[in-house]
Amino acid sequence: MRIKTWHQFCLAATWLTFPIQLHAQTPDQEDVIYVTAARIALPAEQATSSISLLDADMLDARGASFAADALRAVPGLAVSRSGAPGALTQIRARGSEANHVLVLIDGVEASNPFTGEADFSHYVFDDLASIEVARGEQSALWGADAIGGVIRLNSLRPRSAITAGARAEGGSFGTTRLSLQAGGTWDDRWLSGSLSDYESDGIDVAGLEGERDGYANSVIALSGGLPLGEAWRLEGSVRRIVSESDYDSDTDFDGRLDNVDLRTDGRTVLARLAALGEHDWRSIRLNHEVAVQLTDDTSRSLSGGTQTSRAIGQRLQAHYQLTGHWETGPYRHRLTGLVEHDQDRLKSFSGPGVGSNQSRELTANALAFDYGVSRGALDVTASARRDTHTLFEDSTTWRVGAGWAFDTLDGRLRANLGEAVKNPGVYELFGFFPSFFVGNPNLTPERSQGWEVGWDQALLDGDANLSVVWFSSQLENEIFTDFGIFPATALNAGTRSERQGLEVSGGWEIDAAWSLFGSLSLLESEENGLAEIRRPERLASLTLSWSPLDGPISASATLDHTGDQTDTDFGTFQPVVLDAYTLVGGQLRWHVRPGLEIHARGENLLDEEYQDVFGYHTPGRGLYIGLRLSHS
Repeated sequence: MRIKTWHQFCLAATWLTFPIQLHAQTPDQEDVIYVTAARIALPAEQATSSISLLDADMLDARGASFAADALRAVPGLAVSRSGAPGALTQIRARGSEANHVLVLIDGVEASNPFTGEADFSHYVFDDLASIEVARGEQSALWGADAIGGVIRLNSLRPRSAITAGARAEGGSFGTTRLSLQAGGTWDDRWLSGSLSDYESDGIDVAGLEGERDGYANSVIALSGGLPLGEAWRLEGSVRRIVSESDYDSDTDFDGRLDNVDLRTDGRTVLARLAALGEHDWRSIRLNHEVAVQLTDDTSRSLSGGTQTSRAIGQRLQAHYQLTGHWETGPYRHRLTGLVEHDQDRLKSFSGPGVGSNQSRELTANALAFDYGVSRGALDVTASARRDTHTLFEDSTTWRVGAGWAFDTLDGRLRANLGEAVKNPGVYELFGFFPSFFVGNPNLTPERSQGWEVGWDQALLDGDANLSVVWFSSQLENEIFTDFGIFPATALNAGTRSERQGLEVSGGWEIDAAWSLFGSLSLLESEENGLAEIRRPERLASLTLSWSPLDGPISASATLDHTGDQTDTDFGTFQPVVLDAYTLVGGQLRWHVRPGLEIHARGENLLDEEYQDVFGYHTPGRGLYIGLRLSHS
């Protein structure tokens, strides 16, 4: 059934302008599985946290080159990009800081070991299968860094004996994009590999009509799995990201960018090896996971082609996780126990005798558990974690939740309460930049307590869904940089950061060809009564997809709105307001024949002038054309 009148479209657009939760791209959640909800595969109807899933169809409809732009569709997430593609790109969840969000790529923690923050500027993957986002305090399950939530990026796995694909695209700003993927499954074995290359001449981020700040990114990834007897299997993955980013800087310290020949070269390796086992012991089904994970991050800063500094950060993690499933009468139980070890090695060098040179080694250990019990319409969850660290006092975090399904209403009520922590980063503790910044080794960890209440509703006989979530959090000991003293330094705030808001999300499968989904978020984030920077009070997103089963043409359109937000003018150190903006995108696809597609897409089609970070100019309208080849 096609859309018959504009009245039907306007009706959908009207209710989608409320904040909406994208649990999945179809209202039927029976087959939707979350990992971030409990560290194991968990059916969506048993989760009590606010979780959004961007599946392959959603990612394809969004058509974004960078994962950060796909995440604009998720309620509660604000994107801040310091200029053009390749520049520092931060994600803030529910008003938290960018380093309060834990990012996992194929299960490997992706944050930079030095900063404790994942830079989304380099996530331009063509092999993504889905992105899962859990919002709210998640430290009890995932440890420090998960104050605002967890973002998990999952790569594609082959579904047939032989699969292969290729993509080529080019367009505005001298942009080219190439990728290759291949893989296959044989009995219980599978193997997948991909290569991609992205290059752009960029724009003049300083806005002085001078040289352009370009960007180049190449990725190679390999993953696979094979059985180890009847009860065990081995899985592994490795991803290598190499990047080159040109950027401008404030060289005369007047608070404005200058056109300068500066560049950052980066290389990140993410690797994981895991042994997974499953067997029954009496009436209990047991699942084992033994894993070792490596994050190796190297960056170089160059001026005029000459290296000025180099930083190396390595994170080695190992854990053993055991989950038991059993039943007692009408109750279904699950209990997960975790033992984890984390070792970070960090080294920076800026020249002989420079004060910022340092070498550090940090060690942390953790014990955690997660319990869930279900009976009919009721689901109850509880998590707790104990962390020990070589630099900080031991910390305990926790989270409890419950959900109740009202079958007569086709709705479900759920609520959560929890506590999370974030340890200071190495630069905040020990950083040193002459005449500018000195670290503070006396910093204490940040701690957040928060709650949420949500209602998930099925509509239109199951063809649509709507979710409304109210949340509130309080952050203590927030770490900030005090520019009022010389040199500037990092301090713990003596007041609380108060965050509260409303998130609404939903989707409508209009008919076999048309689908509509969107989100809107309202947020208040204040520190001592003042609005915190780069936290828009309003966010909204809308995606319309048209994909007929019997035609060669398909299309999609996106609208992403970011409301007014405050920032800091570093020329005067006074607050400024960045104007609201709306980004409109779209793509048109022609399926020439099976396995061959030609597409055209556009970004910022209204040529909006906007800034995510004060003083950093952003790209205007971009138009791109490309083709895809596939075989399966």
